[in-house]
Amino acid sequence: MLSLDNISRSFGGRKILAEVSWSMADNGRVGLVGLNGAGKSTLMKIIAGETEPDSGRVTLPQRARVAYLHQDAPEMGGRSLLEETLSALTRLQELDARRRELEKILASEPSGPAHDAALGELGEVLSELEHSDFYGAESRAEAVLFGLGFTAADLGRDVAEFSGGVRMRVALAKMLLDQPDFMMLDEPTNHLDIEARNWLEDYLGSYRGGIMVVSHDRYFLDRVTDRTVELSRGKLTEYPGPYSFYLREREARFEAERLAYEKQRAEIERMEAFISRFRYQASKAKLVQSRIKQLDKLERLEPPAGMERPPSITFPSCERGARRVFELTRAVKYYGDLCVYDGVDLAIERGARIALVGPNGAGKSTMMKLLAGVEPLSGGQRKVGDGVRIGYFAQNLAEALDYRKTVLEELESSAEGLGATELRAILGAMLFSGDDVMKRVGVLSGGERARLALAKVLAHRNNCLLLDEPTNNLDIVAKDTLLEALRRFPGTVVLVSHDRHVLNELATEVIEVGRGHAIRYLGNYDDYLRKKAESEALAAESAPHAPASAPAARAKAAAPANGNGASAGAGNREASRGAKRRRERAERRREKLEALIAEKETERTALGAEMNDPNFYLARKDADRLIARYEQLGAETERLYAELLELEGEGAETAAGK
Repeated sequence: MLSLDNISRSFGGRKILAEVSWSMADNGRVGLVGLNGAGKSTLMKIIAGETEPDSGRVTLPQRARVAYLHQDAPEMGGRSLLEETLSALTRLQELDARRRELEKILASEPSGPAHDAALGELGEVLSELEHSDFYGAESRAEAVLFGLGFTAADLGRDVAEFSGGVRMRVALAKMLLDQPDFMMLDEPTNHLDIEARNWLEDYLGSYRGGIMVVSHDRYFLDRVTDRTVELSRGKLTEYPGPYSFYLREREARFEAERLAYEKQRAEIERMEAFISRFRYQASKAKLVQSRIKQLDKLERLEPPAGMERPPSITFPSCERGARRVFELTRAVKYYGDLCVYDGVDLAIERGARIALVGPNGAGKSTMMKLLAGVEPLSGGQRKVGDGVRIGYFAQNLAEALDYRKTVLEELESSAEGLGATELRAILGAMLFSGDDVMKRVGVLSGGERARLALAKVLAHRNNCLLLDEPTNNLDIVAKDTLLEALRRFPGTVVLVSHDRHVLNELATEVIEVGRGHAIRYLGNYDDYLRKKAESEALAAESAPHAPASAPAARAKAAAPANGNGASAGAGNREASRGAKRRRERAERRREKLEALIAEKETERTALGAEMNDPNFYLARKDADRLIARYEQLGAETERLYAELLELEGEGAETAAGK
C-alpha cells in the first residue's frame, strides 16, 4: 500500500496540496485528473521522491520502487537505442556483477563463515535476478521497443539521432523494462500513434505493479484505470471508476454543490438585505444583531470547482459556401517516382464532418495539403466550390508566427470580425489565460506556438476547416471546448487526429487513405473499425476457396482429350520434369521476393517511426523527401506482394496438375 499522510506543498504562496491524505493499493490503476496547474505533476513527483513536500510524508511498502515519467524529453546520446533502453536495469546489472563476485568467493572459500555469508547472499541475489527476469532482458527490451513503434533497424541507432518526441518513447520504454513497483505516468501517450497506444493499453492491463496516470486521452484512461482521483484546490476527491464514470459522477456532484452554494448565497443576501434595511431602527436592533451573529458563525461554502467554466470558442460569422466544397477528379499525386494517389475521385459536401484515417505515411497530411491547395496535383483536377473559404491548420504553421509580437498581438493581426473579448476567449480555450496573452511569441514552447497557430485559424471567417492534428497540445478540457465549438461550427470540417474520442464524437464520415486510394465509410471511427473488421472477416472466409477454383478449372480444361495411353504417358513424364523445373525456379523467385519484402518493410517501418514524431516537420528539413520514400516503399512492397501471390497461385496450379 502506498500512502500519503497530510502532504502539503505550496508555490509562491499558492497552496497546491493542502494536508492531503490518500492511499493506493500495490496493484492500483488510478487516473489523476484536474485542471492545468492544479498540481498533478507535483503530486506524482512527490510520490516518486523527486520533490519534497513542505510537510507530511509518503509511506511505501518495504523495498518498493517508484518511477516517474517526465513530460520533457531527457538528454540522451552516445549509446544505441537498445543499449540506452537496457541501461534502465543498472540496479540489476550491479546485482549480476555482485553475483560474479560471490561466486568467486565461494570458489576460493570452500567452507567457513565467509563461505556461509556469501552463499546466503548469493541466494538472495539469484532470487532477485530470477524474479526480475534479468537474463531475458534483451528480448523483453526489444518487445517493448517494437510495441512502442520502433523497428529492428532502430535498435543500433544512436539515441542522439532521435527527436525529442521519440526520446520520450525511449524514456517510456526504459520505465516499462525496469518494472518498478509503482509507475507515475505523466502524459505517456503524447508521442504515440493509435497502434502504439493500443499496445501500451494492453501492456499496462497485465502489469503487476501499481499505476498512476495523467493523460489527455480519455479513451486511454477508460481502458487503463479503474479509479479516478481529482485534484482540485489542493484536495483529492476519489471516484470508484474510470474517466467516463468520473465525468458522470462529477457532474452530479457539481450540480448538488452548485444548488447548495446558490441556496446559501441567496440566504446570505436575504440576511444582509435585512441588516441593511433595519440596522438603524431601534425596534429591530435585537433582530439585526441576531442576523449579524448568524452570518459570523456561518461556514460559507465555496463555489464548486468548475463554476468558472472555460470560455467557449465563438467563430466569426461566415458566408454560406457552395453545396459541393471540394471535388477531386482522377487526382494523382507523385513525389518523385512514387505515386501517393492514383486517380482518386472524391467529393466533399457542405456541412460534412470527415475524419481522414490510415497508417502513418499513408498520405493523410498529403490529402489535407491537396485539399488546401498547399500542394499541387501531379495529375487530375481539384475544384473548390464558389464562396468556400478554407482555414488550414498543420503543426508546422507555428514556424510562420511573428516571434516579436505578444500572443494577443499575433492573434489580433489576423483575426476577422472578433473583438478583444472574443479573442481572449479563443486564447483562453487554447490554454492562454491571464498574463499569458502578453507573452512574446518567441518565448513560447513548441506546443504553445502550435496552440496559437490553431487559434489564428479559428479566428478567421472560414466556412471550411482542414485540421491536421489540432488536439496534440490540448488538455482534456481544452479538447472538449474545441470539440463543442466544432460541433456548432456551421461549415465543413475535415480532420486528422489520433484521439479516438474526438474521431468518434465529431466525425460522421471516415475516409481511409492509403495504397493510392481514398475509401469512404459512413459513421464515426468505431463504425469504421467495425465495418473494416467485417469486410476483413469476409475476405478471410472467401480467400481459401477463390485461388483453388480457378487453377482447378484450368487444370481440367488442359487435360488430354485423346485416348493414346503411350503418348499420354510420355507426355506426362515430360510434363512432370517441366513442372519440377518450374517449381524450382518459382521457389528461388519466392525466396528472393520474400527477402526484398522484408528489406523494404524494415526500411519503411523505420521511416514510419520517424515520421510519427510530432516534431517531424520541424526536425527534418527533408521531410517531403522522406515521405516520398515512405510512399515509394509502400508501393514497391505492394507490387512485390502481388507478384508473390501470383507465384503462389501458379504453384497451386502446378500442384493441381502434377
